[in-house]
Amino acid sequence: MGKTTFYFEEDECLTVVDLKHYSYCPRIIYFTHVLHLQEKETEAMSYGRETQDESSLAPLIKLLKAERVTRDLPLQSRTIPLKGKLDYLIHTKLGEHIPVELKWAEPTLKGKAKPDHKIQLTAYALMIDENLRTTVKRGAIYYRRTNKIILTPITCEDKNRIKEMTRIIFKIVMEEDYPKLIPNKKQCVNCGFMKFCKPQLTHINNLKL
Repeated sequence: MGKTTFYFEEDECLTVVDLKHYSYCPRIIYFTHVLHLQEKETEAMSYGRETQDESSLAPLIKLLKAERVTRDLPLQSRTIPLKGKLDYLIHTKLGEHIPVELKWAEPTLKGKAKPDHKIQLTAYALMIDENLRTTVKRGAIYYRRTNKIILTPITCEDKNRIKEMTRIIFKIVMEEDYPKLIPNKKQCVNCGFMKFCKPQLTHINNLKL
């Protein structure tokens, strides 16, 4: 028997941004999907969106011998309730498909992609596999603030983690489950939802960075 294909309605789908939020803090999912609260847009978020420019990818396009580049590619999974819009998809002359995300941020201190950014990239890779009948093995993140392009491998294990993460997030939303919190002072004080969590974070000032 062939593999069963499922189709989810638009309003049933989670987004790639939801995966990013969950990896940062599971409670963000509760605030956005159960309480329908929105994070206030920061200046950095606005600037990062407005300054996307394909010319920034010139070094990567040359390195990967790109044949063409698709911008703002809408994607939706055929097997899990997930959708999103990819910044860029590079099609190489060798038939490889490489998802690319632009971030107004910095990589980790070790020069690697940030975990939540890698999760986003992997989610796009999974959907590209399904829709273009290919196997994405790597992706790229361009960090605008430091002008660095990070190429990162994407494995089958990475993609399976996305499926499991989507299942957990969907369960939080459907059951309106308020996730337990593991306080992280550095993350919490920079979170746009801090004021909603504050009653449960009264001891955070005693934590060390």
